[in-house]
Amino acid sequence: MYPTLESMGITSIQDIEKFTLRYEGGHDVLKVYYRREKGSLLPKSKKFKFGRSTKTVLADGGQQTYRQVQEPSLIVLRATEELSKIVGKQAEDKVSKEELIVELEHLEKVMSSKIKEIKEKINAIS
Repeated sequence: MYPTLESMGITSIQDIEKFTLRYEGGHDVLKVYYRREKGSLLPKSKKFKFGRSTKTVLADGGQQTYRQVQEPSLIVLRATEELSKIVGKQAEDKVSKEELIVELEHLEKVMSSKIKEIKEKINAIS
């Protein structure tokens, strides 16, 4: 039913809640979020990175000027199409201020934890 998602290892199709797609560091990053019961040991999300293909196109017909254009991979395009069918609507291109704040706070927690872990390793060496 959803061959692209299945080929990516996504099996809990019925539990998909939403997804996001963003461009980060030269890659398309697709993140799939799942509905999970409280206390579930299953992951609440999965992240996938896709490279972009680069092709050279004619920029100006009269000058024979060429430029390179990056395009998303066919896999990410097919996956978002399948996810849109599952979720029942297109993923929102516009991210709200609240969503960005939540994402930033999460990143701060992850970074803080990682810094603490590295400091502990440094102290263990001394």
